[in-house]
This record gives sequence, C-alpha cells and structure tokens, in this order.
Amino acid sequence: MNNSHKFNFQLGERFLDNYADPPEDPLGELTHFEMAIRRFCFECDRRVSIEIGDEKIQVFLDPDICMILDDNLPEQIRKLSQGKPIEIDFAESCTLTIKLVPTDDRISCILTKFGTSGWEKVFEFDRAQVLDVLRGFLEEVMQLAVDKGFITLEEKEEFISPAFASSTDAAVLSK
Repeated sequence: MNNSHKFNFQLGERFLDNYADPPEDPLGELTHFEMAIRRFCFECDRRVSIEIGDEKIQVFLDPDICMILDDNLPEQIRKLSQGKPIEIDFAESCTLTIKLVPTDDRISCILTKFGTSGWEKVFEFDRAQVLDVLRGFLEEVMQLAVDKGFITLEEKEEFISPAFASSTDAAVLSK
C-alpha cells in the first residue's frame, strides 16, 4: 500500500472536441434538473484531471462526471463521511474504478483499471483530505453550472447538501 499525499480532482480547460450527440429525453423521464445537468456537461464540456498517488487520469465532464452526478455523487460523499465504502466508476473514458474504503481517520483508495492492460493499485490517504477534495470538486462543478445559467443557486444547494450535511465525520473519526 502506498501512503501518498496526492489525491485531487481538478476541473481543467474547455474541451471543444465533443463528438457525442446532445442529450435528449424523448420519453420525458428526466426531471428539469437532471436534463439541465446533462446539457451543462455537454455544452460546457471540460477536461478533468484526477491525481491519485502516482497516477494521473484524464476524464471529461461529458460523459464521465455527468454519469457520477447521475449516480448521486453528493449521496456517495455522505456515505463515505459516515464510514461506508463507495465506488466511483469511469466506464466511458478510461474504464477505471475508484473504490474508497474508510478506516478510522484514513481512507484506502483502490484504483482498478480494466481492459487489455488492466491493473490495480492501492493508496492510503487522510480521510479529511479525501472528503475535502470531493466536496470541493462537487461545489466547483455545480457552481459553474449556476454561473453558466443551467441551474439555479437553490437547485445547486439542494443537490449538493447531502455531501455537506453529515455531522458524523467527527463521530466516525473518534471511534
């Protein structure tokens, strides 16, 4: 296991080479908010750099971050803050899974790369650092969606609130 200080999700420059079709909802199954987030990720697509230990991974707002937002990233962060393991999958751009397993004040991070040249690496991080990075990234992405006019500030605050609502961070750490 590698003890590392590098755990970061960084929103990068605009990515203009989006070859996907714009998001659609022909059956009307998505809420206004869900469709707004999909449009935002598509129309304002950006590179996202993820650094975990010695690994540098590049994903994109569309489709990668859009998919983890659809999988309710704020709720996943809440679960992690309560001491429950979570998985973040990047199946589109890089076939990578990030499994985060909290133990006391540490989080084990298991990176698993799938495909013809698959591998697995394990890192360990400070629990507060991982939660701060994930919450900060979520806040930054959602604020950009507000700034670009895709969602309202109220919609953003309601959506991200589970990630910040947990008062169990300190309680779990003291066990």
